[in-house]
Amino acid sequence: MYDHRFQRTDQWKPIYSWLESIDTDEVIKSKDVVDWLTANPEIRDHLYTRHSRYHLMHYIKKCHVKILKRKEKQGLIVAKLPPSKSDQNADENFPGSPHFIGNNISSMPKDSELYRAKRSEARRKYEILVEFEKQLIPLFGKRDN
Repeated sequence: MYDHRFQRTDQWKPIYSWLESIDTDEVIKSKDVVDWLTANPEIRDHLYTRHSRYHLMHYIKKCHVKILKRKEKQGLIVAKLPPSKSDQNADENFPGSPHFIGNNISSMPKDSELYRAKRSEARRKYEILVEFEKQLIPLFGKRDN
């Protein structure tokens, strides 16, 4: 009946209930998410055992966008949503565009949560690539370029 990716498992039901109760037409801010999680430590602790903080923020905001889009379709609000992926893709290849500058890790404050998350993600990707290279060398041999 429903795509498994969008089923509301028990761990996410409190988040959905909270997001649906919010009376706003803008996507929730990280500070609001942190405040709500702080006010609900049992839910926070349960989610932190299963997900990284970065994943929680990303997923909760994504859920809120979906809720706002559904409300917008129902005519309940005129949502102020972030641009769609196709709109972002049109800008992201041009240096100097806000999207291009925003994704440049060197322009982020080093003590920000986003900087640490992106750096951690880059480190994980590098480690995966190094491990993959180690597995492929015996099969193809090392090439010096």
